[in-house]
Amino acid sequence: MKALIVASFTVFTLCAAAQEGLPAPDSKAIYEHTKAACVLILSGEATGRVTSISTGVVISRDGVILAPLHAVKGAAAVQIRLANGDIFDQVILLGADERRDVAALKISAGALPALTPAASANITMGSPVYAVTNSSGLTWLTTEGILFAISPAEEIHGAGSGFRLLQFTAAVAPGASGGALVDHSGALIGIITGPKGAASPFAVPIENILGLPEAGPRTAFGSGASLQIIAQQTETVQQPGAAVASTNPRQIIKNAKTVYVHSKTMFITVEAMDQALTQQQEWPDLGLTIVQDPSTADLLIEVSRVKFTNVHTFVLSDRKTSIVLNSGNEIAINGAIASRSLAKDIVAILFAARQTAPAIKP
Repeated sequence: MKALIVASFTVFTLCAAAQEGLPAPDSKAIYEHTKAACVLILSGEATGRVTSISTGVVISRDGVILAPLHAVKGAAAVQIRLANGDIFDQVILLGADERRDVAALKISAGALPALTPAASANITMGSPVYAVTNSSGLTWLTTEGILFAISPAEEIHGAGSGFRLLQFTAAVAPGASGGALVDHSGALIGIITGPKGAASPFAVPIENILGLPEAGPRTAFGSGASLQIIAQQTETVQQPGAAVASTNPRQIIKNAKTVYVHSKTMFITVEAMDQALTQQQEWPDLGLTIVQDPSTADLLIEVSRVKFTNVHTFVLSDRKTSIVLNSGNEIAINGAIASRSLAKDIVAILFAARQTAPAIKP
């Protein structure tokens, strides 16, 4: 089973639930339900200049929203856009958790779609999850994957310390900040705050931040009426002839020339993965070279295994930007079988992204 990045409201059916004996979820219904409770948050200056676009999650029908704190911290003006197109220019900060980088916001609204929280302690490692994110304010992305760890923040590079984080294999939108992580029933289990240089995305468990709306003090932001989304907004001016790094996963994969494989588990060796990749029928047509030095790689493939399970995972990322391009998992009784199954999934993803037109055989 693999997790694929899906744009423009398209989703794939989960297989993991059936493998675990759970009823197969209605993936389209879960996605629509989740996206309806997600909002765009524009933060910026009183002049109308947008400095940050992030995602928030509605947790109560009267307009309480959880969002990344760094996205609104210090903002002179904040605007919130609902999935149905309604815009709210008056936003109140109800509480903030600096350690976990989460803020509770409030708008004057009623009868909003809201997600029901579910305790992460009740979720089995390897269970299917969905991530819904937005990186540009223009396109919503949903991905599927599994929950593979609940880890101390100290174990995740750049995450902080003194709290737990959910780690999952579902890829997130490049550059996305905020978003919802839901389980196979559509219940909210976490607010996505990563990755920031992490090997895999992470989210703050929802049960640890449900008290934020009561934390105070209540502070009103300035009116966000003048804030507008500008396509391809950038802080830098491109110099003539300068190359611009793409944030499109398909384009990144298409431009790549080298790959580096890293294993975080003793059950799958790097050598086994290298061999499994090159033995795939489509590998010669990819035009990719596996390198032994990560600094010379365009793409990084990291494989791992969920503790105490037969679930083996992979994360495909761009070395230059740390963007997670794709992820997936396979259930296998040993590392040898897992490496072949993961390699098949990875090569299929690479081939689909790099394929342009059918080759004409001489």
